[in-house]
Amino acid sequence: MPQRLTSLLALGSLVTASSLLGGTPTPAGAAPDIPATIRLDAPETPNLAGSGQLAVTVFSSDEVDATGLDPGTVRLGQDAGANLGHGVGVARWVGGAVITGVTDVDSDGRDDLRLYFDKEALRAGGHLDATTTELSISGRLRDGRPVGGSDAVAPQVVLEVKFQEAAVVRGADGNLRSDRGQDLTGVRAVLDRHGAVQLAPLLPERTSAQLSRLTAMAASRSGRPAPDMASWYHLTLPAGADPAAALKDLHALPEVAWAYPAPEPAPPPAAPATPDFTSMQGYQRPAPQGVDADFARQDPRARGAGIRIVDLEYDWNPFHEDLQLDWSSDLGGTQYPRNTSFADEHGTAVFGELVAEENGYGVTGGVPDASMFGISPMQRLSSGQASYRPAAAMTHVAQFLSPGDALLIEQQTVGPNGGTRYVPAEWTQSVFDATRLLTQLGVVVVATGGNGGENLDGPEFQGRFNRSVRDSGAIVVGAGSSTNRSRLNFSVYGSRVDVQGWGQNITTTGSNGNLQGGTGAANLNIRYTRSFGGTSGAGPIVTGAVVAIQSYLKATGRPVWTAGQLGNLLKSTGTPQGGDVSQRIGPLPNLRAALQSVGSAAPATAGTR
Repeated sequence: MPQRLTSLLALGSLVTASSLLGGTPTPAGAAPDIPATIRLDAPETPNLAGSGQLAVTVFSSDEVDATGLDPGTVRLGQDAGANLGHGVGVARWVGGAVITGVTDVDSDGRDDLRLYFDKEALRAGGHLDATTTELSISGRLRDGRPVGGSDAVAPQVVLEVKFQEAAVVRGADGNLRSDRGQDLTGVRAVLDRHGAVQLAPLLPERTSAQLSRLTAMAASRSGRPAPDMASWYHLTLPAGADPAAALKDLHALPEVAWAYPAPEPAPPPAAPATPDFTSMQGYQRPAPQGVDADFARQDPRARGAGIRIVDLEYDWNPFHEDLQLDWSSDLGGTQYPRNTSFADEHGTAVFGELVAEENGYGVTGGVPDASMFGISPMQRLSSGQASYRPAAAMTHVAQFLSPGDALLIEQQTVGPNGGTRYVPAEWTQSVFDATRLLTQLGVVVVATGGNGGENLDGPEFQGRFNRSVRDSGAIVVGAGSSTNRSRLNFSVYGSRVDVQGWGQNITTTGSNGNLQGGTGAANLNIRYTRSFGGTSGAGPIVTGAVVAIQSYLKATGRPVWTAGQLGNLLKSTGTPQGGDVSQRIGPLPNLRAALQSVGSAAPATAGTR
């Protein structure tokens, strides 16, 4: 799984194309599915008054990863655990996305899944009333396995009541009194009529002890009377009480200023739910349109698990709603500070192409289960200044990477023709050396080709992009058309360019926000683009293909491959370049064909761990 900021609310569904809302039917004559038992935590005393959601936590265990539960299949009810598909579904935002959250509730180091269910729907379905003693959940994991579990509950009715401030009501339960001497006989009669279980002040005793001073201070500063918070109470009634009747009687009392169902915890305030943009990610569709990452993701072994990706990037936003990372994703720390002058949106877009969560909203990365990191090419010097030193940063991350991991160079440099005739960063010899070092360590380096439109076979390059003269071992990526795989005019080309990725029309997180969010700072975490591109956009597409294959090899107990072997595989199984093939940018990877070619045995020359 990718690193995640586990307290971040995930406003979306984990629904996959194969999900069935009612569960998978059992074929005739076959034994029924036996659900795996999951531990859950429902509210101990759900409030039968009012609307809103019940928050239920599903805990992860050694047997079940709760975050792999498909919310679209989940049902909650009195007997949902024994009846797959029976009960009430997960509540949804106005935009249609299910309301879920991911957090390590029990602090055991495993992410748990928090689901929200509409109380009115539960009541209407007969699943939540005075007789309810247990709530059960049923559902399916993304791999189709059924799960179920239950938790005991004891419903009650809880109201929030404010007495008229002039009455100065204090005390609790049978000791309720008015410090202004008002008769509370009518209040006690209503409480007795509805079988009050408890009437307690809203504020704890410690706060109440300081309240007079705080109230006086507030009044003095504002010049207006301050609200008397000591007049607020919580009234608990038995589960069989009629909330509407109790509220009617309370409202009729002259001593009562306010009465209504007590408020309950709700999902954190958030931007409107993000739609599902995955249909716009054409670069992940089957060949010849895309690289068929859709196919690879269906196999848990080819989703990137066990592989680290490092992006050599100026800056990125780990808190984007579709990434769910944190700053532990930065391997550079203070030694390689992020360069914010280029903004974070380039890196955020790259991260999204690779590891955006598969959650039913926004986009989905090619290898969402990979571990994603970044490092800035800026090195802090002893003087305190930061200097552009990509080779140093690349060398620094070598200590964090193992054979089979990937480094993506999202950098370009000025070539021999100057100006904006940008070429691969390894034109700079120190970068070439660092690349070679990493390659020799078994790390697969994927290098964006650059947007300078240069012919790398030109005489001015002095053979430095001729493998027989100088070979860093990196997989160099060019930018192709999203429609016919022809070279886009800004992309470098030549014999050194191995494969291509889409260089236009890429839908992903961040960037210019022209799909959702715009450029406003308030929308930073919900920003999406439909027009990321360049060789910067092509590089992550190819990196995703590399990581999918490496994770598959690892999962099947075979040695990971070298960059040279992977480059040859992607070229031999890819969809051929279109347009003028003399301006070589190579084929577009085809993951379905590549994984099928890998088959059950690796080549005899496969790299070792």
